[in-house]
Amino acid sequence: MIGQLKALVEGRKDRPSRGQVLGARPTRHPAVTFERHPDSNLVLLIVPRRQDRWGNFVGRWLKLPDHRKIELDEIGSDVWEWCDGVSGVGEISKKIAEKYRLNKRQSEASVTAYLKMLAERRLIGLRAGASRATAPKRKRA
Repeated sequence: MIGQLKALVEGRKDRPSRGQVLGARPTRHPAVTFERHPDSNLVLLIVPRRQDRWGNFVGRWLKLPDHRKIELDEIGSDVWEWCDGVSGVGEISKKIAEKYRLNKRQSEASVTAYLKMLAERRLIGLRAGASRATAPKRKRA
Protein backbone atom coordinates (compact mmCIF):
# COMPACT_ATOMS: atom_id res chain seq x y z
CA MET A 1 0.00 0.00 0.00
CA ILE A 2 2.75 2.45 0.98
CA GLY A 3 4.75 1.53 -2.12
CA GLN A 4 1.76 2.17 -4.38
CA LEU A 5 1.09 5.52 -2.73
CA LYS A 6 4.75 6.51 -3.08
CA ALA A 7 4.69 5.54 -6.77
CA LEU A 8 1.51 7.59 -7.28
CA VAL A 9 3.05 10.68 -5.65
CA GLU A 10 6.30 10.35 -7.60
CA GLY A 11 4.40 9.83 -10.85
CA ARG A 12 6.01 6.51 -11.75
CA LYS A 13 4.43 3.18 -12.48
CA ASP A 14 5.38 -0.01 -10.73
CA ARG A 15 6.87 -2.68 -12.92
CA PRO A 16 4.72 -5.78 -13.32
CA SER A 17 5.81 -8.86 -11.46
CA ARG A 18 7.17 -11.94 -13.20
CA GLY A 19 3.88 -13.74 -12.60
CA GLN A 20 1.88 -10.91 -14.14
CA VAL A 21 4.12 -10.87 -17.22
CA LEU A 22 3.95 -14.64 -17.70
CA GLY A 23 0.18 -14.58 -17.20
CA ALA A 24 -0.44 -11.85 -19.78
CA ARG A 25 -2.12 -12.95 -23.00
CA PRO A 26 -0.73 -11.42 -26.21
CA THR A 27 -3.24 -10.66 -28.97
CA ARG A 28 -2.52 -9.65 -32.55
CA HIS A 29 -3.55 -6.23 -33.84
CA PRO A 30 -6.79 -6.74 -35.80
CA ALA A 31 -5.63 -4.63 -38.77
CA VAL A 32 -2.43 -6.64 -39.25
CA THR A 33 -2.81 -9.65 -41.54
CA PHE A 34 -0.29 -12.41 -42.03
CA GLU A 35 0.50 -15.30 -44.30
CA ARG A 36 2.87 -18.22 -43.90
CA HIS A 37 5.22 -19.11 -46.78
CA PRO A 38 4.66 -22.76 -47.68
CA ASP A 39 8.28 -23.44 -48.65
CA SER A 40 10.19 -21.58 -45.89
CA ASN A 41 7.46 -21.79 -43.19
CA LEU A 42 8.12 -18.13 -42.24
CA VAL A 43 5.40 -15.58 -41.48
CA LEU A 44 4.99 -12.41 -43.54
CA LEU A 45 3.12 -9.62 -41.72
CA ILE A 46 1.16 -7.10 -43.78
CA VAL A 47 0.81 -3.86 -41.81
CA PRO A 48 -1.52 -1.21 -43.30
CA ARG A 49 -0.57 2.46 -43.36
CA ARG A 50 -2.54 4.91 -41.24
CA GLN A 51 -5.74 5.90 -43.02
CA ASP A 52 -6.56 9.06 -41.10
CA ARG A 53 -6.23 12.59 -42.46
CA TRP A 54 -2.57 13.02 -41.50
CA GLY A 55 -1.60 9.54 -42.70
CA ASN A 56 -3.24 10.10 -46.08
CA PHE A 57 -1.55 13.51 -46.48
CA VAL A 58 1.92 12.20 -45.67
CA GLY A 59 1.34 9.05 -47.72
CA ARG A 60 0.43 11.03 -50.84
CA TRP A 61 3.20 13.57 -50.31
CA LEU A 62 5.93 10.95 -49.84
CA LYS A 63 4.27 8.43 -52.20
CA LEU A 64 4.17 5.71 -49.57
CA PRO A 65 2.61 2.32 -50.24
CA ASP A 66 -0.69 1.42 -48.58
CA HIS A 67 1.01 -1.25 -46.46
CA ARG A 68 4.42 -2.51 -45.41
CA LYS A 69 5.59 -6.08 -45.17
CA ILE A 70 7.63 -7.54 -42.32
CA GLU A 71 9.10 -11.03 -42.58
CA LEU A 72 9.61 -12.82 -39.27
CA ASP A 73 12.26 -15.42 -38.54
CA GLU A 74 11.44 -19.02 -37.60
CA ILE A 75 11.04 -18.50 -33.84
CA GLY A 76 9.26 -15.17 -34.37
CA SER A 77 6.84 -16.86 -36.75
CA ASP A 78 5.94 -19.45 -34.13
CA VAL A 79 5.51 -16.79 -31.44
CA TRP A 80 3.27 -14.76 -33.78
CA GLU A 81 1.06 -17.79 -34.47
CA TRP A 82 0.63 -18.38 -30.73
CA CYS A 83 -0.33 -14.74 -30.01
CA ASP A 84 -4.02 -15.62 -30.21
CA GLY A 85 -5.30 -14.06 -26.99
CA VAL A 86 -5.78 -17.46 -25.37
CA SER A 87 -2.20 -18.59 -24.73
CA GLY A 88 -0.28 -16.76 -22.04
CA VAL A 89 3.33 -15.60 -22.26
CA GLY A 90 4.35 -18.46 -19.97
CA GLU A 91 2.67 -21.02 -22.23
CA ILE A 92 4.30 -19.54 -25.33
CA SER A 93 7.74 -19.59 -23.74
CA LYS A 94 7.17 -23.21 -22.66
CA LYS A 95 6.24 -24.19 -26.24
CA ILE A 96 9.32 -22.39 -27.59
CA ALA A 97 11.54 -24.14 -25.02
CA GLU A 98 10.17 -27.55 -26.03
CA LYS A 99 10.35 -26.96 -29.78
CA TYR A 100 13.83 -25.39 -29.90
CA ARG A 101 15.35 -27.23 -26.90
CA LEU A 102 16.01 -24.15 -24.78
CA ASN A 103 16.02 -23.99 -21.02
CA LYS A 104 13.22 -22.19 -19.21
CA ARG A 105 15.17 -19.01 -18.48
CA GLN A 106 16.42 -18.62 -22.08
CA SER A 107 12.98 -19.10 -23.58
CA GLU A 108 11.28 -16.72 -21.12
CA ALA A 109 13.90 -14.02 -21.72
CA SER A 110 13.78 -14.30 -25.51
CA VAL A 111 9.97 -14.52 -25.74
CA THR A 112 9.36 -11.58 -23.39
CA ALA A 113 11.94 -9.44 -25.23
CA TYR A 114 10.38 -10.33 -28.58
CA LEU A 115 6.84 -9.63 -27.37
CA LYS A 116 8.00 -6.31 -25.90
CA MET A 117 9.41 -5.34 -29.31
CA LEU A 118 6.16 -6.34 -31.05
CA ALA A 119 4.14 -4.35 -28.49
CA GLU A 120 6.34 -1.25 -28.92
CA ARG A 121 5.71 -1.45 -32.69
CA ARG A 122 1.98 -1.79 -31.92
CA LEU A 123 1.67 -5.13 -33.69
CA ILE A 124 0.31 -6.89 -30.58
CA GLY A 125 -1.43 -5.95 -27.37
CA LEU A 126 -1.10 -7.63 -23.99
CA ARG A 127 -4.12 -8.46 -21.88
CA ALA A 128 -3.51 -8.80 -18.18
CA GLY A 129 -4.54 -11.89 -16.31
CA ALA A 130 -4.00 -15.58 -16.51
CA SER A 131 -5.12 -17.47 -19.57
CA ARG A 132 -8.13 -19.74 -19.36
CA ALA A 133 -5.98 -22.85 -19.55
CA THR A 134 -3.79 -21.92 -16.56
CA ALA A 135 -6.32 -20.01 -14.48
CA PRO A 136 -7.19 -21.75 -11.22
CA LYS A 137 -10.67 -23.23 -11.17
CA ARG A 138 -13.01 -21.83 -8.55
CA LYS A 139 -15.01 -24.12 -6.33
CA ARG A 140 -18.74 -23.71 -6.40
CA ALA A 141 -20.47 -23.39 -3.07
